[in-house]
Amino acid sequence: MRFLRSYSGFSCSGFFTLLLGLLLAVSVYGQNAEPEVVLTLAGDLYPGGHLEKILCSDPAYPFRFLQSFCQESDLFFANLETPIATQGQVYVEKTFTFRCAPQVVKTLQAGNINVVSLANNHIMDYGPDALAETIALLEQHNIAYTGAGPNLAAARTPALLEKNGLKIAFLAYNNTFPLEFNATATRAGTAPGDPRYLRTDVKNARQSADIVVVSFHWSSELLKERKPYQADLAKTAIDAGAHLVVGHHPHVIQGVEVYKHGLIAYSLGNFIFASYSRRVQDGLLLQVRCTPSGIKEAVFFPININNHQVHFQPQPLTGPEAERVLLELQTLSAPFNTQLQILADRAVLHF
Repeated sequence: MRFLRSYSGFSCSGFFTLLLGLLLAVSVYGQNAEPEVVLTLAGDLYPGGHLEKILCSDPAYPFRFLQSFCQESDLFFANLETPIATQGQVYVEKTFTFRCAPQVVKTLQAGNINVVSLANNHIMDYGPDALAETIALLEQHNIAYTGAGPNLAAARTPALLEKNGLKIAFLAYNNTFPLEFNATATRAGTAPGDPRYLRTDVKNARQSADIVVVSFHWSSELLKERKPYQADLAKTAIDAGAHLVVGHHPHVIQGVEVYKHGLIAYSLGNFIFASYSRRVQDGLLLQVRCTPSGIKEAVFFPININNHQVHFQPQPLTGPEAERVLLELQTLSAPFNTQLQILADRAVLHF
């Protein structure tokens, strides 16, 4: 204790008084600090086809290189681009129809995916019976969903989750064909992306949630430039109170825009998708840090989804390949004056 007694005339009692004051300050700061939630948002998820057999014996197979995202996220959201069912009649007027075995729901659990969008152009490929079975499986495995249901009201109902004292609402809408997949008052299906529904639903969700996330299935496959109607819908959602808008369906990356208090990621590309298409090679994982006052930070991580290379195990990109994708994201976002900060293997936006 000699050092404490002699240093600048500072007594032991003075030191402990200062220490107590610091501890009290830290305690008060901790009590006043805003609660925080980390959301991870991914693109299109189709665990069928060539991948399904692997998943029946190894549900966690696709997440081998994504463990940090799975474990560090408070909530993990993706677009479930398929019914998970054994029932249903195939929609014969489509060239490509999807359906996965019920066992693959365990893959969602293995990846800590706890909320999904059902608002897309494949969830009704096997009709209302397959949709009902999918919803039942998700509920049995405690996976929240939004964007489709036995009728229009159910399809427009948000998934409301609470984490770390924050309530987060998820809404999802389908702006693709066939139009017969859209729900009505008496027909099962997806929530159509009608601006009138959107305004009402977001405003209602905002009354019970701190953060509102809206997902759209929109645009055209393989198109990297946003369409004008995408901006109109996204900004309508934010004007109504949404904080975050994410897009799916193009299977490729589109640009990012900051609008008022909100963030728009027009397309995250594919995530885990059972296809060997060489036209789809890169995707994005988006991590958003939220507090009750809104988004604080958004980070975009490029991932390799070229299944000829990764075999249905998406891998975070690093080095020149990460830089290539992030520079493309920056170029696609430049028309919106988005100020992305590129840091090695990620792009960052601060709010």
